[in-house]
Amino acid sequence: MEWYFVLFILVGSLTLLLFLGLPVAFSLGFLSMAGALVFWPGTEGIYGVALAGYSHMSNYTLVCVPLFILMAQIVMYSHMGTDTYDVADRFLRNLPGGLGMTSTVFGAIFGAVCGASTAGTATVGLVSLPEMQKRGYQSGLSGAIVAFSGALSILIPPSVILIIYGTLANESIGGLFAGGIIPGIVMTILALLYIGIRVKLNPSIAPRDDVRFTWKEKLSSLWRVWALLSLVAILLITIYTGIATPTEASAIACIAVFAIALAKKNLNMEIIRKSLLATVKTTSMIGWIIIGATSFGYIIIYSGCATSLTDWVVSLPVPPYAIVAVLMAGFFFMGMFLDPVAIVMMTTPIILPIIHALNINVLWFGILVTVNMCAGNISPPMGLNLYIVKGLVPPEMMDLKDLFYAAVPFILIDIITIMLIMVFPFLATWLPSLVVT
Repeated sequence: MEWYFVLFILVGSLTLLLFLGLPVAFSLGFLSMAGALVFWPGTEGIYGVALAGYSHMSNYTLVCVPLFILMAQIVMYSHMGTDTYDVADRFLRNLPGGLGMTSTVFGAIFGAVCGASTAGTATVGLVSLPEMQKRGYQSGLSGAIVAFSGALSILIPPSVILIIYGTLANESIGGLFAGGIIPGIVMTILALLYIGIRVKLNPSIAPRDDVRFTWKEKLSSLWRVWALLSLVAILLITIYTGIATPTEASAIACIAVFAIALAKKNLNMEIIRKSLLATVKTTSMIGWIIIGATSFGYIIIYSGCATSLTDWVVSLPVPPYAIVAVLMAGFFFMGMFLDPVAIVMMTTPIILPIIHALNINVLWFGILVTVNMCAGNISPPMGLNLYIVKGLVPPEMMDLKDLFYAAVPFILIDIITIMLIMVFPFLATWLPSLVVT
């Protein structure tokens, strides 16, 4: 059978199983075992599939995934970000849409200590949505701001998506972390500009109150952000000075967040229980997806589909950037329906040989994919962050249709960022070139 028929059957079957509602990990695992029995009669193929999944799950680098998730959960449940939000509000409330800008900046800062979009969205939403509703912000706009701000957590390091991509692509995790910083700042600035211009044109969607703070009051409040800034400093210093690897830094930061929460008297057994339970659930989900996706990639590679697809793509009479643009469109479409972790896990084994064959910078491509996943998190009909935001408020307070419409400009911001990184690759590669030798 020709390779394209085999690939069509595998991808088509996976799509069908996903639309039938079977979990991603089980869909991938089932197809992997079925493919193994077809291509390698007997137990040899099944053994190879099991070994592929085990070999990736035993990767030492993945230890940082549950540690970063646990760190984010402690920060979220101990309300460590509330002070940071209040300080940002003092500096930005005088601007048009100041509270929305505060939420965006807070999301970017919180993203520097949180690797998961869900935790980022929930934290930003719990802190900022009540305030925006109290001020009379348009519900769709306030919800879209929170969903966008939460999505920054998977781009601004530490990022679970970048860790998984780096593990699969054998790329430096520290380099990927550095590569996500400037694009994350660019996205934040573009969002601030959009909110300011939008509210300036239509002030009724984001009314301002009369409370103002002097510069003395603003500057004197800066000490309250010491908790999150300390965590950010610990992560950056330990990773980029070579004191620790990203995996070791995750353990150091995890201990630090426990110590800071105790110092602020915001830690008790109930918070620890909730944090550990949420960490186990999220890590288990990611682990099973890794096993399923790695096994599926094993089938794709050893069936000959990966090699044949790579040869065909390389032979196309189009420049590499055109191939990258098509891949980005495909990632964007998948992001409308699937979880970002699942997308990265499923596609990396298929895409990576093509990237290598076209001599495309693997780190640069990984940042593009991650920005694309930010867009997927806020893209209807299945943008997870949008539903998290909807679940944070009473049903009558926010219409899902309004939330979908309000999310479109922020999706465009993500697309503009992808275009900027494609036109100016140094946005993603300059910092890594300084910190990774």
